[in-house]
Amino acid sequence: MSDLLLEHLQSAFADHGIGCERRGGLIEATDGLTVEPRAFPREEVRGTAQVQVDFAIGSPLLPGVPLVDSYAGVGNTHDEAERNAAGKFLQGSFHVIAAALTRHDRGEGQVEWADRSAGDRAWKVCAGPVLMVASREGARIEGAADFFPRLTALFVENMASGPHWMRVFLGALDGKHMGSEVLVDGAVWAPGQQLLDAHAWTYPAGYASLRHLFIALPRAI
Repeated sequence: MSDLLLEHLQSAFADHGIGCERRGGLIEATDGLTVEPRAFPREEVRGTAQVQVDFAIGSPLLPGVPLVDSYAGVGNTHDEAERNAAGKFLQGSFHVIAAALTRHDRGEGQVEWADRSAGDRAWKVCAGPVLMVASREGARIEGAADFFPRLTALFVENMASGPHWMRVFLGALDGKHMGSEVLVDGAVWAPGQQLLDAHAWTYPAGYASLRHLFIALPRAI
């Protein structure tokens, strides 16, 4: 349990006008939303502290669909590494989680809502910003603007009815693909992974990554 991470989450909910309480090692917000940060220290690299933080999300709106979002953090100390991981989570996935899984925040200016349907299946999709990280100032992976509309269309055409979440990660080092994953409800989604692997990405020098989360909630047609 990390007091630092729990304090960051409490502050973030308060900034969004969402009530919450700390219960042991998790934050319980309105509408049954819970967030439990789990920190796992990693071996230092050249004297730099490393940590992986898993944010386990629970909500009545995602019954039987556990959501765990993981972020790496780095810093001169373990606390700095935790702050780094928390900062990435709060810039990206947190906005989607707060907007989609509570009735008290619509994420105006921070998320995009869209109605999607195919056949007898329909969703309200809440998508967050594409979080770009790079070791060189101004650098970024190019190709996201073309990729994500195609991925969303593929999701709508192929996904079964019910609530779902999808997370995308892509990393590169010195202009070469380093790793990627497209997860739906916690498992690799092969059609999405194939689409990502076949897409024409452009990678910068140094390290660069992107990640994206959306939550699809059923709606009446």
